[in-house]
Amino acid sequence: MTPRFLPDKPCLLTNERGVTLLEVLVSAAVLAVLILTAYIGIMYADNQAERNHQYRAATNIVSGELERQYVYNRYNLNQTSMRFYEFKNRVVNICELEEEEMLQGYLSVQATSMTERYGNSYFPFVRVVATLEWTFPTKKDHHRIELQEDHYPR
Repeated sequence: MTPRFLPDKPCLLTNERGVTLLEVLVSAAVLAVLILTAYIGIMYADNQAERNHQYRAATNIVSGELERQYVYNRYNLNQTSMRFYEFKNRVVNICELEEEEMLQGYLSVQATSMTERYGNSYFPFVRVVATLEWTFPTKKDHHRIELQEDHYPR
């Protein structure tokens, strides 16, 4: 039976030197940086998706209000001129936050009579502007969506 380690060869494999502690620490640091980068990217994407959801919901609310103004004006047969339902700072629920809390905003509608010039002709119309403003509760940053439509008389 031969001894496991020969006196002139202290290692089992002569051409293997192994991994040093410094190499292990460097590889652990690189791995930690990669994991941290991926985590930051995922958190940023999650926050951006939440903000996009809020903007999409707010845009749908404002667009729906403009559509309601159009339907009210178009299909109200008891009127002789265009009338719009104007209001300021009506509280609306934009979307749900965590734990059954609602994100609320303030919806305003303003109608302004204007005239468009085309060549030598003048065309009266009413510009309806709907605005939704809200502040996100945790970040305290102000957001605003404003849409407008022009209504020409029939």
